[in-house]
Amino acid sequence: MSEEILKLKKEIERLKKAVKKHRYGLVWMDVPEAFDDDVENKLPILKEMPELAIKSNDSKPTHILIEGDNYHALSCLNYTHNEKIDVIYIDPPYNTGSDGFRYKDKRIIDKYPDGTDVPIEHPFRHSYWLSFMSKRLELSRDVLKDSGLIFISIDDNEFAQLKLLCDEIFEPNNFISVIALRVSPPNGVKTTHAKKTIIKEKEFLLVYAKNKDKVIFTPQFKRADKWDKHFNSFINKPSNDYKSWSVIPLTKKLEELGLEADLENIDFLEFISKNADNIFQPVGLAKIKNIEKYNKEKIVPIDGMIDYYAYKGRQVQLLSKSLKETPEGFTLSRLVCDLWTDISFNNLFQEGGVDLKFGKKPVELIKRIIKLSTQDKNSLILDFFAGSGTTGEAVMDLNNSDNGKRQFILVTNNDELVNGKKHKIMSDLCYPRIKNVIRGYNNKKGLGNSIKYYKTAFIGKNNILNATDQDKIELAHNAGELLAIAENTLEMIKQNKYYQLFEDGTKEKYTAVYFREELDKFDEFTEMVKKLKKPTTIYVFSWGDEEFFDDFSDIDEVKVKTIPLPILEIYKQIYNLSAE
Repeated sequence: MSEEILKLKKEIERLKKAVKKHRYGLVWMDVPEAFDDDVENKLPILKEMPELAIKSNDSKPTHILIEGDNYHALSCLNYTHNEKIDVIYIDPPYNTGSDGFRYKDKRIIDKYPDGTDVPIEHPFRHSYWLSFMSKRLELSRDVLKDSGLIFISIDDNEFAQLKLLCDEIFEPNNFISVIALRVSPPNGVKTTHAKKTIIKEKEFLLVYAKNKDKVIFTPQFKRADKWDKHFNSFINKPSNDYKSWSVIPLTKKLEELGLEADLENIDFLEFISKNADNIFQPVGLAKIKNIEKYNKEKIVPIDGMIDYYAYKGRQVQLLSKSLKETPEGFTLSRLVCDLWTDISFNNLFQEGGVDLKFGKKPVELIKRIIKLSTQDKNSLILDFFAGSGTTGEAVMDLNNSDNGKRQFILVTNNDELVNGKKHKIMSDLCYPRIKNVIRGYNNKKGLGNSIKYYKTAFIGKNNILNATDQDKIELAHNAGELLAIAENTLEMIKQNKYYQLFEDGTKEKYTAVYFREELDKFDEFTEMVKKLKKPTTIYVFSWGDEEFFDDFSDIDEVKVKTIPLPILEIYKQIYNLSAE
């Protein structure tokens, strides 16, 4: 089948899909990206760079860094992590016209091999950006668990377009929220333009679910900005017997102690912490019968409710019920909703020990996102616009604070413009930052953890649909790292010309890969697996998908899978190719 016919088939499939989807929504010129031909004529894989691994020999997680175009990396992750990711956070280019966003337009790539600058007046400015984002977001959806969430940082330039694009990809009914972030207070040079425009001090987090019905949030709290004056009463408790209790105004108690109700005052904070079960506000007695019984000038218990009391016909709501754990400690709190003004975006350029004056997001922002959107301390976090690696630091910091085992996957290329300055994003920023956080820097103690470093690569000589037997053999020979990543057994402990063996770092779980068609060493391979006596996933080269299962039927705790056809099937789905 000729290349032109393949391209036409792909375009027909794309148009069929578009006709079904575009009853309402966003329409733009889908500009082909330059790598499309390369990808369709080669098979993407991940290759480990063992010299860049960081091993801490502790019990903390091993995380994954992937250097390469995030489209290629997401293609591989669609095989290794299909429906495994709990949370995705990304901070894509905002397409401001001056943020360094470049698009590799396939039609003119011979003239602009490094991509086309996209100034604000470019006629394809929004089409370039949407073409770029749509491919990646479509791939990202498939790696999310059913209960998974994606958080996308964005500003005014592409917010409206991104909202409609996400409605198409994730479905409108899976929209969760637009969170407004206060990122820069109105001061300095910005205020000189106040007569010409409305000064910008916010950005957005756009939040979508894979399946909204499966999402469970963990409510987050922040310290209250000021004292809640509704808490205006104080109970004197000379004993544990409520009959001996008396009520006085809180102001009177504070006057006796020479205090003022000020949450910035350390002595006041200490006072409310010690007296949280004595300070209360009166609230309505909802669904309580015989309210008259509780309309007394003294504290009385409410019938049928343990440790609930009434005073003057109203329920006693103790301050202790309103104290929550916040980043500032256990204090009077407010529920975090969709307006976040309490996280500072200032002075971030030295976070992580790498110098990037613009574009970083605060570690505290990512920590809040992760805590809000997960319940499991073993959750898996993906950032495929990793930049300087803030998400990685946030995950390690969270694990350090609550003994979690969260794992991150960070993806970024290694050649990018940031505000007009060229950076080797992975080697100059992301990798050094993660290394700093693990090992320690500038008198900051290292947090431990380990890293495996991979690069995207390509094998084969034919497109996915027309992969020859030789292409399939080459894929099987080079799929070891993909399979190890899929099983989260990242340590290769044995390799020869026929098979590989990986383990999880604790020798509690293994992945064994027999990648040759020739069976010369298959008996040796089988004996090796038998001796492991631990849960093991076995991959065996096969031209079909049901062979070799009987060879391991007498071994406990094993799963048998075949390669390379399942990998190829995932890639076919990605590129909308059909064997028909």
